[in-house]
Amino acid sequence: MSDYWENFPCTMGDKPAFISYDHGISKEFEQLNHANFAGFRVSLLDSNESGFPVAEEFAKLNDVEDFLCHSFGADQGVQIGRITSNGYRYFYFYTSLDQLRSEEIASEASKIHGHQIELIYELDLERVRYWNELYPTEDDWRVIKDMRVHELLKEKGDSLTTPRHIDHWAYFDSCDQRDAFVNSVKSDFEQIEFGEIQNEEGIRYSVRLSHTGLPDYRSMNTITLKLARASRQYGGDYDGWETMVCADEDCG
Repeated sequence: MSDYWENFPCTMGDKPAFISYDHGISKEFEQLNHANFAGFRVSLLDSNESGFPVAEEFAKLNDVEDFLCHSFGADQGVQIGRITSNGYRYFYFYTSLDQLRSEEIASEASKIHGHQIELIYELDLERVRYWNELYPTEDDWRVIKDMRVHELLKEKGDSLTTPRHIDHWAYFDSCDQRDAFVNSVKSDFEQIEFGEIQNEEGIRYSVRLSHTGLPDYRSMNTITLKLARASRQYGGDYDGWETMVCADEDCG
């Protein structure tokens, strides 16, 4: 089975959360024989004000996760994701084991590792737990993409603390759509340039919007979410952003 995972921050209710999930398995569900969902809610022993683990708790949770994966084995279960929020970490599995054996695994993990662990077990042939609770929304995908640029800049030695010129692109099927989009967001940008692109399906009307700011994903996501939502509202596509690498504080 696939092991291509994605990670992103989000909210659950009004609480901050962080989700990690196996993205690749979404294309392999037809081959997956495990019809049952087994979720393990682990109470954190040490968490911060945001409800996330701190200090040695990370290693302890990794030990719990390893125990659960080993207990299911390669043939009787597959992990599909994890969620951390509000003082809990949830480990998500699909399994062919029955509820009694899954409850035994939760009890064994609790006794060995010292965490309170509760089992959530149900038949899930439609993979509702995966699609509704783990798989990213359109807004979540925007966060993931911003985080990818953030990490790429860091890999190139960028401290992400120097404001710099940042460009955004969006594309529309008509000038009217593009104009409506620009009117809704233009107050946030220093420069706006229009263009046209000819492709096999006809002409697409482009716009490049520029501003000066910090390129870390938290700073960027406020802007990119607004652009992505506005582009969808007016029938277009927001195509992301790019900027220069600033490997030292002298970057202009």
